[in-house]
Amino acid sequence: MAATTLVLGGAMALAPSAVADSGSSVTALPASSDSVLASCWGQRVKGSAGHEGNKAWCDSGRYREVIQCETLGGYQYTHYGPWVWAPAESVAWCNLGDRINTSHVEWAA
Repeated sequence: MAATTLVLGGAMALAPSAVADSGSSVTALPASSDSVLASCWGQRVKGSAGHEGNKAWCDSGRYREVIQCETLGGYQYTHYGPWVWAPAESVAWCNLGDRINTSHVEWAA
């Protein structure tokens, strides 16, 4: 299964007017012969116990949220949200006490 990755944080350079003050962002997949144009949004979330996470949703296709987390000691690891079909949300969470370094959407073609 082929997958395309969208970096949500990079959307600010592409569409600054579409970025909300809440930290959410929007971006689009590049058009190609085997994929359709899709817009995706992401937003940071806090869990009830204080976990940091990020949720993403797109207007078409199948995708999942991917986050890179970091411990206080500097160890980095990746967590994945579930694969979902648009317009459902995919949410990925860091372990309690860790923070998010980067987040992006992985899109299945």
